[in-house]
Amino acid sequence: MSSLSQQLKSINEKTASVALDRKSRSKIHSKSLIFDPKIASTQDYDYLYQIGLEGLEDLIEIDSRFSKFKQTLFSETTINLDRNVQTQDTLDQLNKNVEVFLSLVSPYYLLTPSTKAVEWLIRRFYINIHNGEMLLLTSLPFYNSPVFVKILNVIPKNQFPKIFEWVVGYKDLLKSPTSSSILKSFHNDAKFFELYSKYLMDQLNNHAVFKEQLVFYLANTVQLVASFTHNLGQFGETYLPVILEVVGKLLLAGSKFSSTLRNDIMLTAYSIISVLSSLVPLSADLVKSFTESILQDPTACDSNTRKQTVIVLGQLWNFYNEDNFEVDCFKNLPASKLVQDDLLKNLIEEGYKINKLLVVYFASNLPQIDAFKIFDFINVDKSETFFKIVTSKLLYYAYNNQDEAIRAKLIEAFESLLRTNKELFVKVLQNYKDGLDISQLEMQLMTTLGDSNIENIHDADIELEDEEEEEEEDQAVLDVDFSDVCNSLENYKTSTTSFLNKSSDEEFTKLFQAFAEKSRSFNIKSQKLILAKFSKAIFVSPEASISFMLRVSFTPSVPLSIRLLVLRFIKLRLKELSLSEDKIDTYLLAPILLLGLYDTNKSVRAGFAELLRVVKDTTSKFHGNKKKVKTSLFMEDQIYGNTEPSKRAIVPPQDGLEMLNVLIEDSKSILDDTVIDKSRLNYVLFQVLFKSQKSGQKKFGQLLLKTFILNQWTLPFWPIVFKYKVWNIISIENNSNGGNDDRFFFIDTDLTDYFSNRDDLIEQAKASKIDFENDVEKAIVGLVGGTSSNDKNVNKEADWLLKALEAPNKLQVAAGKRLSSVFTSFTSIDMRAKLVNKLIELLINDGDDSDNLVVDPVEVLQLLDMDHETIISVLRNVQIVSQIPEQGIVKRRRRSSNSTKQAMARDDISSIAATHLKKLTIVLDLLEFNLRKKTSDIAKPDLLQNLFRILTDLDYLGNDGNLPILYAQETLASCMLLSIVQMKDNSKSNSFKFDSNVVRADLIVNSIRLSQSPQVQNRLLLVIAELAALAPEIILHSVMPIFTFMGAHTVRQDDEFSSSALQQTIAKVIPALAANGSSSLSYEIEFLLTSFVAAFQHIPRHRRVKLFTSLTKTLSYKHSLHIILFLMGQQYSNNITRNKAHESISILEFTSAFLKNFSAQEQLEGVEKFYQLWNQIPNAQLEPNSDEFNALSSRSIFGVSILSLSKSGLLTFKSQLLNFIDKVLDSDTQNDFSNLPSLKLKIALILLDPKKPAEDKSDLLNYFRKVTSFILSSLDTFTNVSRNDVLLDNLYALLGNFLDLLPLNYFIDSIIDSLDCDQISNTLEIKIAKNFAILASRKIENELNANNIDDVIEESILQKLLPVLNKGIKKNLDIELQQAYLNAFSSIVNKFGGSTHLLVTQGNTEALINSLNIITSNSGLLSEQPEIVISSINAITSIVNVLGVKAIGLFPKIVPPSLNIWKTTTASEDESSKLLQASIILLLACLIKKIPVFMTTSLDSIFITILTSDSVDNTVRSSVLQLIVEHMELSQVLKSLCNIWNNKKFYQNDNAGNLGLYLNVLQSTIERMDKKSASSQSTLFMKWLIQAFEFRHYAFDENNKFDNNTIHRLESSFHSCGASYVMKLNDKSFRPLFANLVRWAVSGEGSNATGNTELSRLLAFFKFFSKLQDKLKSIITSYFSYLIDPVSSILNRFANGDIVDINLRRILLNSLTSSFKYDQDDYWSQQSRFDSICSPLLNQLSNIEPNIGKYLVKCVSSFISNVSSEEYNEKLVHGLIEFISNENESTTSNTKIWTIRTLKTIFQKMGEQWLSYLPTLIPYIAELLEDDDEEVELEVRNGLVRVIENVLGEPLDRYLD
Repeated sequence: MSSLSQQLKSINEKTASVALDRKSRSKIHSKSLIFDPKIASTQDYDYLYQIGLEGLEDLIEIDSRFSKFKQTLFSETTINLDRNVQTQDTLDQLNKNVEVFLSLVSPYYLLTPSTKAVEWLIRRFYINIHNGEMLLLTSLPFYNSPVFVKILNVIPKNQFPKIFEWVVGYKDLLKSPTSSSILKSFHNDAKFFELYSKYLMDQLNNHAVFKEQLVFYLANTVQLVASFTHNLGQFGETYLPVILEVVGKLLLAGSKFSSTLRNDIMLTAYSIISVLSSLVPLSADLVKSFTESILQDPTACDSNTRKQTVIVLGQLWNFYNEDNFEVDCFKNLPASKLVQDDLLKNLIEEGYKINKLLVVYFASNLPQIDAFKIFDFINVDKSETFFKIVTSKLLYYAYNNQDEAIRAKLIEAFESLLRTNKELFVKVLQNYKDGLDISQLEMQLMTTLGDSNIENIHDADIELEDEEEEEEEDQAVLDVDFSDVCNSLENYKTSTTSFLNKSSDEEFTKLFQAFAEKSRSFNIKSQKLILAKFSKAIFVSPEASISFMLRVSFTPSVPLSIRLLVLRFIKLRLKELSLSEDKIDTYLLAPILLLGLYDTNKSVRAGFAELLRVVKDTTSKFHGNKKKVKTSLFMEDQIYGNTEPSKRAIVPPQDGLEMLNVLIEDSKSILDDTVIDKSRLNYVLFQVLFKSQKSGQKKFGQLLLKTFILNQWTLPFWPIVFKYKVWNIISIENNSNGGNDDRFFFIDTDLTDYFSNRDDLIEQAKASKIDFENDVEKAIVGLVGGTSSNDKNVNKEADWLLKALEAPNKLQVAAGKRLSSVFTSFTSIDMRAKLVNKLIELLINDGDDSDNLVVDPVEVLQLLDMDHETIISVLRNVQIVSQIPEQGIVKRRRRSSNSTKQAMARDDISSIAATHLKKLTIVLDLLEFNLRKKTSDIAKPDLLQNLFRILTDLDYLGNDGNLPILYAQETLASCMLLSIVQMKDNSKSNSFKFDSNVVRADLIVNSIRLSQSPQVQNRLLLVIAELAALAPEIILHSVMPIFTFMGAHTVRQDDEFSSSALQQTIAKVIPALAANGSSSLSYEIEFLLTSFVAAFQHIPRHRRVKLFTSLTKTLSYKHSLHIILFLMGQQYSNNITRNKAHESISILEFTSAFLKNFSAQEQLEGVEKFYQLWNQIPNAQLEPNSDEFNALSSRSIFGVSILSLSKSGLLTFKSQLLNFIDKVLDSDTQNDFSNLPSLKLKIALILLDPKKPAEDKSDLLNYFRKVTSFILSSLDTFTNVSRNDVLLDNLYALLGNFLDLLPLNYFIDSIIDSLDCDQISNTLEIKIAKNFAILASRKIENELNANNIDDVIEESILQKLLPVLNKGIKKNLDIELQQAYLNAFSSIVNKFGGSTHLLVTQGNTEALINSLNIITSNSGLLSEQPEIVISSINAITSIVNVLGVKAIGLFPKIVPPSLNIWKTTTASEDESSKLLQASIILLLACLIKKIPVFMTTSLDSIFITILTSDSVDNTVRSSVLQLIVEHMELSQVLKSLCNIWNNKKFYQNDNAGNLGLYLNVLQSTIERMDKKSASSQSTLFMKWLIQAFEFRHYAFDENNKFDNNTIHRLESSFHSCGASYVMKLNDKSFRPLFANLVRWAVSGEGSNATGNTELSRLLAFFKFFSKLQDKLKSIITSYFSYLIDPVSSILNRFANGDIVDINLRRILLNSLTSSFKYDQDDYWSQQSRFDSICSPLLNQLSNIEPNIGKYLVKCVSSFISNVSSEEYNEKLVHGLIEFISNENESTTSNTKIWTIRTLKTIFQKMGEQWLSYLPTLIPYIAELLEDDDEEVELEVRNGLVRVIENVLGEPLDRYLD
């Protein structure tokens, strides 16, 4: 930018708020955030200062940092400060203060105080002009809020910051910018993004950042990064450095922020890093830098942010692609933080990708001990790379680390890797340095790797070499220098004589580590020599050496190669002993060596087998012949230790040899099997060795050898490496046979001491790498239990299990599993109960000592195979009665409530009761579980008796002790239910007897009443139900209380369980009562149903139908359906009486839906029996204690409440019952949203299905006959005996609805006799016939259609019903009956005529003609009764509709009488007249449709009839009139319409609506007419048009009969009709008619009106002519020839004042304007026409009314524009000058004004064409500018002069001057 432009920009910025005039100042001052610009422009600074200061004070309360601005920006001196006159230094300081304030206030923009404060800065310091960029930056996070729009609005467009130009469009629209527009601006303008990023960093530095700003920046940055995924090069150059700088600032934000905001800042940085790492490839240095920055924050590892930190680091390192996994950026991330609160575990479960992070972290932090905390969470299974990296790293430290703790962790890690992928692990070992194998690694670590249960993890077994090989190897290692090793071994020399004692554990470990350390660096061949030297140098004796070596060979943690080396060493030493002169026997080692055959490794087992062979060879050498050789026993003291000799079960050498011979035969040793499969050892021992025999000793193996071996194996001091094998061998044998007494060898030693030794055993197992849980504890527990006859030892085992269950460790779990498997082996019931009670106690104490309880006692209890006796024993142990200490001697079993409450008030008793309640609950749960399993025969009467006792005790505890017994009660009820069900299932094979003093239904009923739990109540109800089926005699005496409770409570529950319990109870109890032969069954059912229906309103709505349906089906519909209907009717009656409409509707809906669940026969039988119950209700009040009274009152469905009603009350009740059942039947077919068919449909399916048995149809019809007979007899009773009109109405309605259920043909057959007038003899029969006729009519209307009319229907209706109706119509017995017959007749004809063609057959046509004769006689159409006449007309209409022209013979009997009848209705406005008019119009409509040709002669009358039937709705009449237009000849229609207007004076009708209908039909007629017909009737129509134009005059003469609006609407219709008609004519036919019309308008020729009608004629004509002009445009211009002279004359008369009519003048001017406008043939340019119209038209200026002056201006300007020529223009100019010149004394100001306006419009239209006349006009214009009338002067100056100047292109002043 040049220096000049910089100077100009500086000047512009400084002076942007400078205003040199008042308007500019006002505009600048009006910019406001709060006020409207008009208000803001008038406000002073004192007022604005008060507003700003008020806002600042509120902000100071929020943030005290605002207080410093009170002395600067909000100082009182600033009121008079003008920034435009300040120095640059002052302005710089001011801008600095503003920016600081805006940064500080930015979080609070949405608060009112901040708006007030910023308002002051805008109004006083113009920050919207000078600090606009900062204002926008600070408010940008609130871009979608109204405040941002306000800020946009206050910044002037010309001062808008250039970098924010993208938002100017939103400023113009006063709309918030969209998020996409902001993102677009960031994407397109890197400088803008950099600007906002720097602003954000400034905010961080100033501690002014806020949440909304962070969210705004994060959202846009994330989207910005995503938008550059396809252009990462540009992104990396422009945006990435900025984002990285911001992220760095965010990560190092410091601790001065609040914890919440600090967390938001951290999460913002994390989110950006996550997006960057996933979308942008980051360098390794950047990843490390990010990691260091993240962890540099001390809060990054806090509990509330640790998870997010690990997640972002995981995502960051997931894209790390370098080979170097050792980094130093995790110093601030301790492993303890990562594993705290299961953080890593939860993240991995949630699917976060943190595996690579963990690998890098682990590799970077080795060999720190804490690093191994992370190892368990690393998943190397799916990544070979990770596996290699981790394994290689661990191998490095395995060979370069001396720390024992690290070595232990390394071993665990290697074992885990080995389990994960053995093949890959071996591959990594082979590729490491010079190559390794697992054996070498084991030697380095001096431990075995892998699970001890794995057969072999090595690639090949290592076999023992022969002696010859040994000699060669010894020779091979002679050159190796062992001097250092030998010298150092002297330091480890031990005095320990035996290592077969666990007391030598420490010494053994020390010596083995010494050996391992010394031999680690040598190969196996060298290690052999070292081992030999080690043995000689360290141990005090060969026995000590062999004991050590044996222990090494048995220790799983020792590397396999060492173990095999040791076995080879032992073999050599044993061979040496056999060659010794001391004659040493080694067969005492056999039991130990046998244990070696149980090793998991095949090579080791083979080694021990070799040792046994050596022992056998040695023993055979000494004792192979029969001579006795005295030998010493090798290692006796080492093996037996301090065991007394008498307790050492040592066999003689010969027996030892025999034992070895059994094991090792010459040809094939059975030990070979054990080498292949260690599990074969049990077979070898127990099936071979222990069953071997020796001559003379049958129990040689069973007694002697077993004792010898087991005696050693039971030695308690042996180390665990020997003992765990023993335990496993004996445990397997014990379990495989269901029990073995050999286990008792260990009961007083290993088992008894196990609890005290367990912790030591755990440590020993861990040191030896023995799986304690599976190999030790499981084996120990396996020694316990099993079948045995030794009750003493079995009891000891039970006690051991009890103690184990209390052990605070995992022993509980093992003991629990063992107990579940051996429980049945305890034959003592007391012992079983004791074990069960122990588990229950554990469960009870679980809450008190839950940390020590590992086993789940519930699971163990459920696994126990319980029998009946055990259950009974346990139940007796938890009876509360025997447990609660009584305060006094209780003499009765049932204690009083008061005494119990006093006892329970004691804390100790309450605590005991609560504990026993827990125990009872557990026992009941256990019992329920076992009952559901059905694995044993538990359910017996004594069990049920115990449960009943507990039921009573629970009632005491709950009600008197206030203990929570609900769950226990529910479980108890389930147990009782299950036990009863099982006993019932077993009742066929067993006969059960119950103690009636204990098993009592009243106890259950009492518990049901006392319980507050619906679940308990329901289960106990089910108990009653099942008990009723098993032992009905128990519940017979408690039926009523049960039913009462169910009705009062159970039915109200809204759950499936309650509903099911209810149904099952009823389903079981009722049959039990019936089977018992109870004579009161019906009464009990009535009682039950009464109880249920009484609670109806409380039953959940959606359960009612299902409940009562199930109830009815359970009780049998024969016994219950009618009772339910009767009781529901009572409920309905009660609700109707109390005006409870909603409840009444609910009952009806329920009953209707309820009935649909039953078959048609069942429903009809229910209805019949309902009527029988209804008939039992007396018609009058009964005498109390009478037989009838007593009989009814004893029944619950009647009761005293009904019988106590008065006579009127009883009759009302009966009436309401009838109304109830009637509405139920009536609503049967209504849609209740169920899929069940209605009763009507069910009946039809039976009666109309030919496949249904005849018996079913007969039964169904029989029900109808019974009910119909009953209703008819009731009608007779209440008509002749005890008349009651309300009851009669209900009975009639009921009879109709009931019969309506029948199919149509059956229905007609059932009523035909009642309709026959020959059989009607009294009033009752007339009424019945009338109702049947009405019902028949309705049924035919609703059901008859084309699809269901068949021969049967046709015969029933046409051959049976129709003749009966004709006969009844002809006989005319009764008005209402006659009307019903006629209506039924109409329905039949309409339905048959509309659906089929059956009625137009010859026979049926004749029948209809005969019917028509009857109907048009005095019995029908000519009747004096309006009702009959209406029905007759409807019947005639239906017949005509069917017969059409065939009915023409009776035309004279139909139309004339009908029109005569119509005339009688015009003078009356009663309802019958209205109905008559409507029916007659409908009849006429039918005739017009069917026989239009024959209706032409009566067309005038028909029009008059329809148009003057005021009582009929206009839409009906309009549609009938439209029928006439559609069906009749249009010329006749037009002729008739004109005739009734012209000749019959229809226009004199007083109803404007009728006139409107007339004009509408006329319009329709004209529109549908063809042109030929229109031409033929044109003369007649013009006569009509002229008379129509005179309608206004007629209305005026009739004292303004209609208001102006009505007249205008009618005239508009006249004109529309006229215009439409004209459009049908050609020029030839229309011109003479138009001339006639003009003559009528001008001279009154052909007028029928009297008086002076000139103005009304002219007005009507020109309105019509204007409409024609709008339609025909230029076509009708030439027609003005007929009007020129009259128009000129009229205009002159207007100018002279002879005529004064503004409306006519306006219309005339508009007509002229249209003519000028549409003149396309220079019609008006013809000289004579111009002369004729010019002066009259201009003369209108002399006295034009101001209201219509604009029309004159338009007319004159259009005229001039049309006739434009120099000659005419000259004349027009001078003609106009005449009206503005002062020389014309008659010119008024009004004339001048409208003339000026006319000239102005002319110049606007004509433009330069009229400039040539300007010199002529100038003097007059100058004269007008000085006119005395100021209005004239202003009109010229502001109007005419400006228009002329615009046309001229220069000011007019010089011409005027």
